[in-house]
Amino acid sequence: MTSANKLQVKELLWELQSQEYQTPNSGSDYEGGEEEEDEEEECDELDRREEGQFWQTHDDGVERAESDVWMEDSVEEKHTKPEPVISLFALGTLCRYGFDRERCRQALEAGEQSGRGEVGATLELLLSQMFTERFGSSALGPQTSELPSQEEYVALRQEEALALTAIYGDRFCERISSRVWTIQLDLLWLDESRNKISDSSNCKKQSGSNQVCKFYLKGAGCKFGNRCKFKHQTRESSSSRDFCKASQPGFSSTDAPVYQLEIRFQPGSLYPFQAPLVAFSSTNESLSGAGRLSVTEHLFDQSLSAAQEGEPVVYTLVSCLEEDGRARELLSAAHHKYSAPPPVLTPPTVTPARNQSSRNTVANSITTDKATRDQSNNITESTNHRVRQKEDASYLRQDIDDEQEDGDDDDKEDEEECIPVENESYVNLRKRMVKKSEIKTEQILQENKKLCREFKRKQSSRRYTSMQEQRQKLPAWQKREAILECLDKNQVLVISGMTGCGKTTQIPQFILDNFLQTGRQDRVPNIICTQPRRISAIAVATRVAQERAEALGHSTGYQIRLETVRSSSTRLMFCTTGVLLRRLEGDSELSGITYVIVDEVHERTEESDFLLLVLKDLIAKRTDLKIIMMSATLNAELFSQYFNKCPSIHIPGRTFPVEQFFLEDAIAKTRYVIEDGSPYRRSTKQTRPSGQGGGAGKGRAPVEDFDDDRGWSFTSFTKKDSVKDSVSDQQLSQQELTVRYSNYSKSVVKTLAAMDLDKINMDLVESLLEWIVDGDHSYPPGAVLVFLPGLAEIKQLYEQLQSNRMFNNRRTNRCVVYPLHSSLSNEEQQAVFTRPPEGATKIIISTNIAETSVTIDDVVYVIDCGRMKEKRYDASRSMESLEDVWLSRANALQRKGRAGRVASGVCFHLFTSHRFTHHLSQQQLPEIQRVPLEQLCLRVKVLEVFAERPLESVFSQLIEPPAEGSLEAAKQRLCALGALTDKESLTPLGWHLACLPVDVRIGKLMLLGAIFRCLDPALTIAASLAFKSPFVSPWDKREEANEKKLGFSLANSDHLALLQAYKGWCNATQSGFKAGYQYCRENFLSIRGLQEIACLKRQFAELLSDIGFVKDGLKARVIEKMSSKGSDGVLEATGYEANLNSDNTKLMSAMLCAALYPNVVQVRSPQGKYKLTSKGAMKMQPKAEELRFMTKSDGAVHIHPSSVNFSVRHYDSPYLVYHEKVKTSRVFLRDCSMVCVYPMVLFGGGQVSVELQRGEFMISLDDGWIKFAAASHEVAELVKELRWEMDQLLEEKIRNPSMDLISCPRGSRIIHTIVSLISTQ
Repeated sequence: MTSANKLQVKELLWELQSQEYQTPNSGSDYEGGEEEEDEEEECDELDRREEGQFWQTHDDGVERAESDVWMEDSVEEKHTKPEPVISLFALGTLCRYGFDRERCRQALEAGEQSGRGEVGATLELLLSQMFTERFGSSALGPQTSELPSQEEYVALRQEEALALTAIYGDRFCERISSRVWTIQLDLLWLDESRNKISDSSNCKKQSGSNQVCKFYLKGAGCKFGNRCKFKHQTRESSSSRDFCKASQPGFSSTDAPVYQLEIRFQPGSLYPFQAPLVAFSSTNESLSGAGRLSVTEHLFDQSLSAAQEGEPVVYTLVSCLEEDGRARELLSAAHHKYSAPPPVLTPPTVTPARNQSSRNTVANSITTDKATRDQSNNITESTNHRVRQKEDASYLRQDIDDEQEDGDDDDKEDEEECIPVENESYVNLRKRMVKKSEIKTEQILQENKKLCREFKRKQSSRRYTSMQEQRQKLPAWQKREAILECLDKNQVLVISGMTGCGKTTQIPQFILDNFLQTGRQDRVPNIICTQPRRISAIAVATRVAQERAEALGHSTGYQIRLETVRSSSTRLMFCTTGVLLRRLEGDSELSGITYVIVDEVHERTEESDFLLLVLKDLIAKRTDLKIIMMSATLNAELFSQYFNKCPSIHIPGRTFPVEQFFLEDAIAKTRYVIEDGSPYRRSTKQTRPSGQGGGAGKGRAPVEDFDDDRGWSFTSFTKKDSVKDSVSDQQLSQQELTVRYSNYSKSVVKTLAAMDLDKINMDLVESLLEWIVDGDHSYPPGAVLVFLPGLAEIKQLYEQLQSNRMFNNRRTNRCVVYPLHSSLSNEEQQAVFTRPPEGATKIIISTNIAETSVTIDDVVYVIDCGRMKEKRYDASRSMESLEDVWLSRANALQRKGRAGRVASGVCFHLFTSHRFTHHLSQQQLPEIQRVPLEQLCLRVKVLEVFAERPLESVFSQLIEPPAEGSLEAAKQRLCALGALTDKESLTPLGWHLACLPVDVRIGKLMLLGAIFRCLDPALTIAASLAFKSPFVSPWDKREEANEKKLGFSLANSDHLALLQAYKGWCNATQSGFKAGYQYCRENFLSIRGLQEIACLKRQFAELLSDIGFVKDGLKARVIEKMSSKGSDGVLEATGYEANLNSDNTKLMSAMLCAALYPNVVQVRSPQGKYKLTSKGAMKMQPKAEELRFMTKSDGAVHIHPSSVNFSVRHYDSPYLVYHEKVKTSRVFLRDCSMVCVYPMVLFGGGQVSVELQRGEFMISLDDGWIKFAAASHEVAELVKELRWEMDQLLEEKIRNPSMDLISCPRGSRIIHTIVSLISTQ
């Protein structure tokens, strides 16, 4: 350590230990108990209100207004205090919202006296007071007791802001970040009628109708309402209102009117779980103030409803205003308390009797107004669910209005009961939360009652009955009574049904309809149905909503990651399995849910198996919860046994006959012949040498040998009368294939012998598509569904079809080609369901996403490549990967069934019938047995129900536990990584890694990259580790490729070499795609690999944004749009501060050390050799092959020839970290990076110890396997203390991701010192 670094570290440690830095983000905030923090959070809302959040006046409504003492006191106080100077601009601005001028003036004066006289603060005080009187004090607080973390609701708010920017463009403005949003409204319906309204009002004035309605003055209410030709206002306020109207600053009769929606978030707002302050304003003088305030109240009511569900509401509010309907009715309101002057404005000059009469009149008027508002509130509550189709709204309106008339009195009583006292104790606050829960239950019952009425009314709907007729034709309908009866008697049920039986769409509806028919509002179920993929959840929910003849989001909705469509009426929710697991993390008992349906359990994903474990544990506590498992295959017995031999029901399929063909049939029908030089041609080495005569001659390929007619002689044929079924087709010679496929022609067998059967032959797929579209066959026309394993293959086939004139539509529209995979947006995925133009053939190129749940009705042809991407655990890398594998027979039959949903179909499997019969597995191996368990271990510990239980006891209860030893290995890796303690408790790092759906080492690299401000390069390396290296090495140009890779070498690191190559590609792409492609060709890089890395980087940035480690609200698609020419957009989206140290090579090496530890290799040199020179004996550097590389567990390993370190003879540091080990003839390290002393000490795992050995102070870690000699004891202790301080800082940062290490003095000093120490070593 240099003297400068030593001094810097000593100064830092002295300042830290003298507690000079006391910041809000320091460790003291996290050392206290969590219970105290929760209690403070619950009480904080009331505390903040006491400190002046509301405008403190005595105008508390009717009761205070009737007090003579108050009137006199207020008058005296008004005369004794000097009147502040009020800005006309401020008055005019507040008047735009509909508030009375005198009220605005008083509010501004009160604000000036309290030091909060700004327009914005005054507006918030007025709105708060109005909403409190109208909805109760609880309306301004959180609307749900199940509050998420701060990071989650901040992320939701930022995500909504980005979405609004994308939708409304410049019309949306975030005036104050995270505080004030404004949206310019486009009220076309109001502008069109403006002139008419203006003309009619002029005529009305000229007719002399300036009198005040006598019925209105009596307080009895006018039966003519808005049609009354007399004014609905008091005589006293008439002149003042006219004056205000004539001289409102900020209003102009010449300018086009402006309409604006303003959203204001109170300090500490929990939006979307707390309603924001919303306000409608306009410069249109023809709109009454009462109308504007009525609209504002309606908007706030909608916000309250959305806050109960935790849903963003701004888009709904804008849509409500821009549609001609409810907004027009509200704007026609003639009176509102806050659009009129306060009840008493001047000292009373009338007699006491007259004054009393006057007060009674005012009281009566206000009471009438309250009754009117109550009625309006009831109407508003009936429409707080977001109706997305006008026909559904009109269809249900009459029934809802009838219900409101019955429930008005009850609603009034509830409203009075829920108004709490502002100054209440913690005990009263707890009582209020219970009261709130009771009110929520009452609202649920009201919604249930409404749903029952709607269901009965729908029975006579033509649209609904038509759907019912279609539903009754499904096989599932025949089992309806049996399923309901079984569910009534049992808590768990297994249902198996073949493709097309309707189980996914019908069984949830059977349960819901069965209870709706009874009409009992207390028995309406709340159902959650899980789907393995997001497109499945959306598609099924959409279909069910159509069958129920209602808008999506009414009784049926869906929820996927970052997207929800539901309302307070939703009782059937489709969601992904991951969404339900996340809900269980916060609500371990699924309160309010009565049925959980787990669909597609036969897929045996890691999440579905884990969910079954959680549900099995849950049903013991919640005996009222019903579980239904649905499978598309006949392995129901396994699930039945797991749930204590629960009953099972099988539903037969309704698929039409599907004719099944295999590879040999496809070759015969298309007459496909493989060309010389084709990439799909079989290599000679792949053919198994024949053990008998008649085989291929030496040095000749089997196909060449078969061209000789002697190969077809009778004698040679009889030499092979059978071939063992255990031998695959790929290993057979042509003659042996002739025996196996004796019923096929010579050309077919010859092509089979020439093809590489382990590759997906895109040329054959193209030929097969040509035959389907334009071939001579008798099969009916219809859509074609092509199954391919992944996105790269989909792109390859799509591009190949675009070069074929039959499919590219350049001359005629004969075909429409759609890709379908999980990375597409929901809109792009929904395009595959549209019908093609007349005479055109729809071709869908899909992954196995279309294998289950998603049904494309018009599919007649299926082309199955026989391959799929499957999660596998690579022990050599200790990492999870997606491998291209053969599918199982169950998968093949499932794909075949996709062709027979609506008519007879045809399925082509692009593998041989022999492989299908003898070499494909019966079922897919459960995912939990072929993936690493680190991520699942973290998720187990996140769940409250399993947090205190040993991992072994939890995993042993899975339906099919993983292999022995894999759990122990996962625990060791998590402990070494710092995510889990020795007692199996989650560390703060573990909590965040559990939120990142990536390998834990990649997750740690991402988090540290964000913390140490080197985000962009960290995400690049993380994406390459998660995907694969973009470097390619052709067989015939391997040496040239290695030389090119060596040219990117930097700091003895393969990972940094990849980073350099990626940066070079980005720079080259700035000159155009062609330049980028040429760069890849010259440097032996895969352009698709680089594109995948760029895509993964954007997704990783979104994940970090979700948990609060980078700028809030970042979305992968938004980042892609922000990208400039040639870049991936991450640098632009995350900003300069997040990438301050992106060019620091030594720091990136340190980040790699932190992420890849304990994958450490020691470099050991041989004994020194010396060479005699003129200056004496000089030590010679050893050759590269003389170096020895040792790991703690495997002993000696070797550097792979493809690594940039393969020929390195000298390393400045004796330690390397590696990512991948490959075992062939020897154990090789495929990629590795050199790390220096300080990164090992500061970022290595385990405890740091200082020992005195042979007169030297040694710093050791990892049980002494890694050791460094320190210059002195002082240096050793300094490094040890610095490591401790850094660990504390990282723990605090990970506990509180929003903590800014730049603005935090303590954090910025520690980070700066560490970066300086690493950079200058």
